[in-house]
Amino acid sequence: MHKRYGFYSLCLIPFLTLLMASGFSWTNTNFSVIGNRGGRRAAFLLWGAFTGNYFYLYTEELMELGGCRDRAARGFLFCALVLFVTAVGIPYLPEQVPGLSRWHVQISFLSPLFLAAAQIRFLTVLQKKYGSSFTLQWAILALLGAGSGILFFSIGIVSTLLEVYVTIGVCLYLRLLDHKLEYVISHKISNFV
Repeated sequence: MHKRYGFYSLCLIPFLTLLMASGFSWTNTNFSVIGNRGGRRAAFLLWGAFTGNYFYLYTEELMELGGCRDRAARGFLFCALVLFVTAVGIPYLPEQVPGLSRWHVQISFLSPLFLAAAQIRFLTVLQKKYGSSFTLQWAILALLGAGSGILFFSIGIVSTLLEVYVTIGVCLYLRLLDHKLEYVISHKISNFV
């Protein structure tokens, strides 16, 4: 799994995320505004499709690797994907379609919360199943949560900086979780043999 998702985690998703943010203020705007103005809609949809599917598919594969059959973790993950794809698909044009724009904002806010719930539940299940600590992964999730809160409340909006921070942070988290899970599974098998 390392080779398949390594490129996405370390190169493609961060590159597309930084490309979306380039040329705009990282504190006065966000991807919703950037992606729905100035002919960047196609780029926003492409970024959304790659990012949403990457988070979903990578986590799904990690759940398979870890033998996680937990319905709550999978349900939260599926909800996060549906909300993310829906939010990206709904235009954010408050002057032209204020009702849809409000829906876009609300759904966009819920998607990362469901992704966080999926990851927290998944780590809890892994710890119980393997009896191993996932300290680094818990620390990254805590750092992502605390950092997001600090950025949101200090800037006052869901900013491009916050979106870049969360997107690249989740890429790093998933990559490190992949390494830890493969290590735990290989050691459990070697101890069993």
